[in-house]
Amino acid sequence: MEEKKIYELTPAQDVVYLQCRLSIHKNVANISSSLTIEEEIDFELLKKAFNIVAERNDCLRLKFFKSGKKLMQTFEEKKEYNNIPVYEFNTKETQDKYINEFIKAPIKFLKGVVAEPVFIKTFDNKSMVLMKVCHLILDIYGINIIYKELFDVYKALKNNTEMPEVPVQFEELIVADLKKKNDESFNQKNKEYFTEYFSSKENPYYAGVHGEENKIWQKQKKKGRHAMKLFLFNNQTKGFQKYIDKDLTTKIMEYCKNTNQSPANFLFYALSITASKLNGKVKNMLPMELCNCRGTVQSKKCAGTKAQSILCYTTINYEKSFKENFDDFIKNQNSLYRHIGYPDLEVQELLHKYYKSSYLEVYYGIAFSFLPIVMPKGSQFKIYSNGYGALPCYIAQLYRVEDGDIVMAYDSQKKIIGQEEIDRFHKKYIEVLEQILEDQNIVLDNLK
Repeated sequence: MEEKKIYELTPAQDVVYLQCRLSIHKNVANISSSLTIEEEIDFELLKKAFNIVAERNDCLRLKFFKSGKKLMQTFEEKKEYNNIPVYEFNTKETQDKYINEFIKAPIKFLKGVVAEPVFIKTFDNKSMVLMKVCHLILDIYGINIIYKELFDVYKALKNNTEMPEVPVQFEELIVADLKKKNDESFNQKNKEYFTEYFSSKENPYYAGVHGEENKIWQKQKKKGRHAMKLFLFNNQTKGFQKYIDKDLTTKIMEYCKNTNQSPANFLFYALSITASKLNGKVKNMLPMELCNCRGTVQSKKCAGTKAQSILCYTTINYEKSFKENFDDFIKNQNSLYRHIGYPDLEVQELLHKYYKSSYLEVYYGIAFSFLPIVMPKGSQFKIYSNGYGALPCYIAQLYRVEDGDIVMAYDSQKKIIGQEEIDRFHKKYIEVLEQILEDQNIVLDNLK
């Protein structure tokens, strides 16, 4: 019998595990989501389909264990999901209560549990797949691959047709990522790049979704601090769902196509302008982007977690036009993206060295991601808040290709951000988008 291969964590997994270690609430390692469709589903056949998906996607067969102080991983040859529960709810209240309890329970990845699927006949006679996974095995992009794979396999079983193409295995990507992680030359180049990146720039300011009047932030500023306190204990979060409607989304996509720009970069910079305006026109910020990191055809076909965070030094010059600002931003981003993978702890060392920040402070008022998702038209895909989070505000923007709109899932720390702040921020964000799409040469100081 061939001996199992053992791997250390990849850079993407290192970030997830670090967040887990920094919080007393271990469900920060969870990602909970659901896909709801109109048609009636044969759940017994769907169970069979899920087990086939686990055979075809090795990330669902990952096993984690401690070796000394290090977290290691290996792949199980076979892992059966034989006890997938099926529930039927008669009222929205009982259904919501169950889902809330389910998503808040930590996933026990050190005891062999990396994914927990649940099938639900909803109170309004729809079919739902509710799934909680460990972020060490899947990111949001990967979750969408699994959902699509699940229903493609289900349809093949139901109609007795050919199975879909087998996805790329996560082990292939882990081997490649670890080769880069342990490449001393690559790491040295990254160190030199980020040393220059941070040392050559002015001290940035935290700019939160809540705006400049937040009492906790005001106390920090009075102390002469540029960054917000890191909440290790009182880090309860609440999720909010907003939308960019189809008409505005169409304009965004057309603009990006005509200018050959990434929608992710365009939306990220618009979010940064919004945060700046709500924080007294802060000029230098350090928001976080969670990058998909799937630049190859192979990686796009793999569900395993690849997303990595990167701090993006962002300048807002109110005397220049949006186009001038955005062009400068893109130049910096194109350079920055080539150095994704530098360890978070090393970045924190540089922030401490050059900006005199505390290790218990954060500059990123916003953590952002953008993903196009392809789901059955009219289906409802939802990302849930875990109830706890290490980030002040994580904003996932999901472009629903079939429906033509963008779902914005805000997950924000309740201690500093509530419904009123989210409503105000989102309203201002939509206004910023409308104005810069109307006139890309508008001087930012003239934005309403």
